[in-house]
Amino acid sequence: MDPLEQSRVFLDRFKTNVNPADPLPVWVPIYNLKYDEIEPAIIDWIRTYLDQFGCPQCILTPIIRKVVEEVLSTCKENPKSCGFTGQEYKTLQLTQEVIARVNQVCTELFDNEKLNNLLAQLAEDRNSVGAEDQPDSAAPGISTVGRKLHFSRGLKHKRRSMEDRHVCLPDFNKLFCTKDTEPTAFYGVYDGHGGQEAASFAASHLHYYVAQSEHYPHDMEQAFRDAFQKTDQLFLEKCENHHLNSGSTAVACVHHIRSRRVDLAWAGDSQAILVKRNFGEGLFKRLVHPTHVASDPDERNRIHAEGGFVIPWNGQFRVGGQLAITRAIGNRFYKPFVTANPAVSLNQCTDDDLLLILASDGLWEGYNEYYTSMFVLYAIRKFPGKSDISLFT
Repeated sequence: MDPLEQSRVFLDRFKTNVNPADPLPVWVPIYNLKYDEIEPAIIDWIRTYLDQFGCPQCILTPIIRKVVEEVLSTCKENPKSCGFTGQEYKTLQLTQEVIARVNQVCTELFDNEKLNNLLAQLAEDRNSVGAEDQPDSAAPGISTVGRKLHFSRGLKHKRRSMEDRHVCLPDFNKLFCTKDTEPTAFYGVYDGHGGQEAASFAASHLHYYVAQSEHYPHDMEQAFRDAFQKTDQLFLEKCENHHLNSGSTAVACVHHIRSRRVDLAWAGDSQAILVKRNFGEGLFKRLVHPTHVASDPDERNRIHAEGGFVIPWNGQFRVGGQLAITRAIGNRFYKPFVTANPAVSLNQCTDDDLLLILASDGLWEGYNEYYTSMFVLYAIRKFPGKSDISLFT
């Protein structure tokens, strides 16, 4: 479907299913937010809310930017209406203000003239970008215009609750008005443990602090380090105030489309691999190496040097006899031994790089990199007309 058809299908679904009286249409954290924390939270709530109605990417970003500008303006002009307590914002009241604005903006798009004007502006922006900003691994003769450039899925196995999160932002530079000179995308996987709070906070805030870093995009290594450390610091404040103990590993990727670069940072044991077109020199390339686990002698030596201890327990080395990972966001009782300082990998893609796979250890413990790569390649080539996934994810 073209953007107009996608938009109309979404608006019809939205009109049929929206419930303006729903007091809690998205998950709301128990902690309050400071002013410099609310923009990424607002964006996350809007994305989560509109995903329920299948909002297409072509209009998702402009809707988000419009709502963010309106809500931030209201926060300055009438902060109490957004839940301001004098120091922080109550998340429930702020969420209700955000959702009300989203409903209003989407309702305005029922007017065909306004929808057509929005799509016309988007078409002008897309034409000004040009063909050089298509995904770098797009094969000759395959059009990616209007196609989804990624596929994502989160599955809960045997645990009582889902503590993991993931985020896909194909319009990263537009969504956060970054200083990029080219289109960029952001992808992240967050493996939570001890609760969902750490993974949820990281999934809504870490990419924002990457974009806000003074080192972005000219020094990606330092931009990643700034973002991981700031996300960890802010979340630890929430932990102290609300007696939270959760933590989360993280693997984050910024894809620079025109310059064909894939930059990653990670803390913990999630993995990312590049799958190749040709198998001459190997089917895949690990981008996360080494992972941060207590079985790594270097990590154990670091922890011992800082005054911590790692002991074998139930057949596996663990920090303090508990955590198998040695780096994560959160885990306040294990600081400073379980640090949020990430490792970074900056990668220049070649014509042989086909797609990127990011996943938590839950996937890699069950299926190795080779099997996973072959499965994805088979799915793409077996069902090319049914899959939303493009040749670079």
